[in-house]
Amino acid sequence: MRKLLKNIAAFALTLGLFNTAIADSATVMIDSLSIRNKPDGKIVETIDKNSVSPIFNYYNNWARNDKGWIDTDFTRITETSPNILFTETIKGKFLLINKDTEGTTKTGNITLDAGKVYPVIFIKDNIAVIQTERGITAVPRKFTTVFNGAFPAGITLKNASLINPGTGKEITFLKKGTFCIKLKDNFFLINGYAGNIVPVSTLSNAYLPISSVLKKLNMVIDTFNSARVSSAITERLGYFPKVLPLTEDDIKTVTLENGKKGVFINIKYLFYDLDGSEIKDRKTRLILKKGNEVFWQKLAKEVFKSASNIKFIQLNIFRFNGNGSFEKKGFIAVGVTDYKNGICDASPEQFMERTESELSEDLWFFANEVYERVENGD
Repeated sequence: MRKLLKNIAAFALTLGLFNTAIADSATVMIDSLSIRNKPDGKIVETIDKNSVSPIFNYYNNWARNDKGWIDTDFTRITETSPNILFTETIKGKFLLINKDTEGTTKTGNITLDAGKVYPVIFIKDNIAVIQTERGITAVPRKFTTVFNGAFPAGITLKNASLINPGTGKEITFLKKGTFCIKLKDNFFLINGYAGNIVPVSTLSNAYLPISSVLKKLNMVIDTFNSARVSSAITERLGYFPKVLPLTEDDIKTVTLENGKKGVFINIKYLFYDLDGSEIKDRKTRLILKKGNEVFWQKLAKEVFKSASNIKFIQLNIFRFNGNGSFEKKGFIAVGVTDYKNGICDASPEQFMERTESELSEDLWFFANEVYERVENGD
């Protein structure tokens, strides 16, 4: 029996039966996402947060939908493809041991463990004769179930666990491509055991150490604020932007596929006079471009360093509106693929080219524009 199962599994693999049509979908998780004409190519359109599109094929971290290519680092992928690819029909009679039971062989009694399944040789009255590892064995029918007929058989398309339906405990881990026989519904015979197949995640214990992340990010913020206080333009204009310290309310996470995380961080800019007084009676809009881009790079890098399961980071940029509250002026999102390729250590220009971003035009002046405006009396 075992040799037969191995031969069928090998035959299925030889045919290349993994090459099935992809039927996944991608949900946009950041504020807006670019659609490109090819992986890493020209932007042809953007789609908004929560937009869902079918996925037809993948290339590295890119996926093709019906309009072009999107970076899956900024999406939640939902796998709608089946868990099992059925390739054959197996005829046979199998006996499931429901409770630890004593069986009788030619050399003595043996214990048959609950959850094990054996091929049936024949059944007479209340005794079943089966083939076990110890040879031909007679076992009482009292705590057993017999499956007789033609059963679908095939291979698993995803990593999964075989679960005991009675206890909920894992019987064994199943690698993608494991051969299986469907006895009924979601009840499968695999390597001599029977149970339910449940797809599993290799990153199911997703965790983000928020308190540790906050501490590191606030150190970056302190450094940024100190540099703004002592800058030449601050002296010239008489005021400067500071970023408020982050609290736990400023960090939100979403759980994505396979236990991965998307992280959203609210960055709040408030302006101060040279004497350290907050400016809350008017809207100020000097945020120097390059200094902030380097600052955003450092923030993103610290978050990615904090956990291995982070898929993207979105920095939400808020500015005090002069009317008692903060107003969102855009976002910058960094994907894990670009992070691993060193974008957080690249030049500010490269960083902004690689990120998904959308920033209000009145958020800042460029440094050279600031000097011109000051000299012209603006």
